[in-house]
Amino acid sequence: MGNVNMRVYLIPPNEESSEDEDEGFGPRPMLASTDALGGVKPHGGIDYGKALRPGEGEAMASYVAEGQRIPRRGEVGMSTDEIEKMESVGYVMSGSRHRRMNAVRIRKENQIYSAEEKRALALYKFEEKANREAQITQVSIPTLLSSTFMDMLKKQKEQLEKGGGLVEPTESKFTSKGEESKFM
Repeated sequence: MGNVNMRVYLIPPNEESSEDEDEGFGPRPMLASTDALGGVKPHGGIDYGKALRPGEGEAMASYVAEGQRIPRRGEVGMSTDEIEKMESVGYVMSGSRHRRMNAVRIRKENQIYSAEEKRALALYKFEEKANREAQITQVSIPTLLSSTFMDMLKKQKEQLEKGGGLVEPTESKFTSKGEESKFM
């Protein structure tokens, strides 16, 4: 046989192999996530409805969350007070002039408000359900169990004090004596 020239390269366990390196190369699709309502969001944000540009819903929702007016075109970067002062002086803001543009703005704002209301309602329902479950488990079940157990112990104690034996159950769970004898 011939002289075979082989080289063996050892890869330390901390480093990734060449197969793993191939997976990390190139663009990857955005991961889908879900919100409390169960709606799938393609880019990790909340689903605010259709006809909104990417990021537009989140930007408008940030104003809603802060309790501010959603700015129209030309108003971005101005505070609500500045906009109101300019309108009171007589300036006509760009969104107020065109009926169609105004209708689109109002529809988009309503989409954002309804999505935020749905989110808030779902969160409220979730919290209420959790509170109800916590109340039931903390109050009802332990008191129910302890009261029936305490009643049973009192009956046993009274029976023993009277000189009798342990209290036997008065009602049989079996329908006939034959069934009872099978299990006794």
